Amino acid sequence: MSRFPRWSFASAMLALAGSGVAGYLTLVAFDPALLVCGLGDCSTVQNSPYAKIAGVPIALLGLAMYLVLFVLSLARWRWWQRADILTSVNAGIALAGTLYSVYLTYLELFVIHAICQWCVASALIVTGLLLVEFWGLRQLLRTAGLSEQMPPLKRARRQQPVP
Repeated sequence: MSRFPRWSFASAMLALAGSGVAGYLTLVAFDPALLVCGLGDCSTVQNSPYAKIAGVPIALLGLAMYLVLFVLSLARWRWWQRADILTSVNAGIALAGTLYSVYLTYLELFVIHAICQWCVASALIVTGLLLVEFWGLRQLLRTAGLSEQMPPLKRARRQQPVP
């Protein structure tokens, strides 16, 4: 396996983009005057009771998720021998984030009756991360499977000296 596969770079860039979106939404959670919304009704979504969990903005939790995904992507480059473990963890986090985004999108469509363009962007980014991480995990497992199927190298037998 190459130390720096393209999918790993794509994962890091998606996590960075997600950090930007979630970071902006975190700022908006603390200062609603910063909200810019060209499509949908972001204000309604941001002011809904579903925008916080126990007083913590969902956007802050999303920011934490994206930062963890980004750091683990960088760690995968540094410790490429552990790429399988780091990719599995990233895939699990991205799966959880995607499932939660599905739930939040359901709330936007059927409960709040308003769509936030930034929330949709974040949902698309985390879904992209999920696809990239699963692709990477598949590549890693395929590479590991091929190396296990290869026959071991035959060791050269020492010839015994003839007396």
